Amino acid sequence: MAESDAIYANRTGVTASQQALLALDGAALAESNPAEEIQWPPLNERGIRFYIKREDLLDQQISGNKLYKLIGHLQQARLQAAQTLVSFGGYYSNHLHALAAVGQCLGLMTVGVVRGQEPRQLNPTLLDCRKLGMQLLFISRAQYRNKDCPDFLAKLGETFSDVYIIPEGGGGLQGLLGCQALGAQISKSFNGKPLTVCVPCGTGTTLAGLITGSALEGSSKDHDYEGFAVVKPRSSDERLEVTVDRGLAQSCIAGMPRWRINYDFHGGGYAKLPQALLEFMKGFERQAGIMLDPVYTAKMLWGIETLAAQGRWQAGANVLALHTGGLQGRRGFSELSS
Repeated sequence: MAESDAIYANRTGVTASQQALLALDGAALAESNPAEEIQWPPLNERGIRFYIKREDLLDQQISGNKLYKLIGHLQQARLQAAQTLVSFGGYYSNHLHALAAVGQCLGLMTVGVVRGQEPRQLNPTLLDCRKLGMQLLFISRAQYRNKDCPDFLAKLGETFSDVYIIPEGGGGLQGLLGCQALGAQISKSFNGKPLTVCVPCGTGTTLAGLITGSALEGSSKDHDYEGFAVVKPRSSDERLEVTVDRGLAQSCIAGMPRWRINYDFHGGGYAKLPQALLEFMKGFERQAGIMLDPVYTAKMLWGIETLAAQGRWQAGANVLALHTGGLQGRRGFSELSS
């Protein structure tokens, strides 16, 4: 084994998800957590079968789609023999939290470039990141807007040795490629059965990965994909269709399934928890016994319930929701502390 690969080799005494991470095996990760059918009256009463693929159960610290996107980037980082992983996020970033845990698991240095000045007291997410070995670099919001600029990225590359820089949220082509295994596994599990796959969308990377993974599996004619944007775009250039279309074009895969993005359930943005969404969350958690995060999964399920009431799906339909993890982010909402 090459020395540059040694840090990514399998180790003993780790969870199944960590073992898949150490092997950078997204397919094994996806197979480890099959979708389960859930009894949920708002859909069942209309004759709709409802499933959840609970990626929140993958690992206590590295859960959900964050891990799949990171595997895609880690595969590229391994090729470059990178020893330091750098990425970007806000104070309650699920992505940075997952990256810090990944770095500890793999024995790699991690650096989190955080939007905003360093607070006097770190919140639980940032404390976790630091305890997991991540170096936190706080920059102003004005500086943060340059996170995709070549000059800014070049300076980061000069500051840290053997560095691999991951886009905010694990986005980009490598993040998409990491999510393909998840899309392929879902399509394989429901092969030949009509299915709507629902996923919350921040950057659109996971949705694009699911779509291309489904196409690779050959289930594109049976399945369609519904993305739920968690932030309202400020302009046409920020619409997620732009990012998803770009990713699909880069993948060069034919026979894509149908897909759309819904912008009606963003709830005001990342840090917002309107009363209607809060009440929905509490009701769902009582009914299903499954905890949600208010930034992503709760908004998607809120949207699914509303669309079902509007007649989006007919009796006999199958709807699957992807639980993208991120439960650690609940700590940023006082309404969920009780």
